Amino acid sequence: MNEERDLVRLSEIGSFLRDKRKKVGLSQDQLAARCDLTKSNISNIENGKKDFNFTTFLEYSKGLGIQPRDILDKDFDFSQDWSVKK
Repeated sequence: MNEERDLVRLSEIGSFLRDKRKKVGLSQDQLAARCDLTKSNISNIENGKKDFNFTTFLEYSKGLGIQPRDILDKDFDFSQDWSVKK
């Protein structure tokens, strides 16, 4: 695991998930009430501070009322250099 690289990825994915949540019109509290995640967990994911597993992703998707495939329909550029420059 490359922790520095992964933090950059988590930050981008977290920001993307936050935008999806806001587009649906939900606060973190409202999302937490609709799925099996805490507000703290949601905040950490959206701020790129926490890696998460697939079942957590499924709960997040369920709370948004969006199919997981639709959330994943983002053009992540995995050919880009995600490493942190020093």
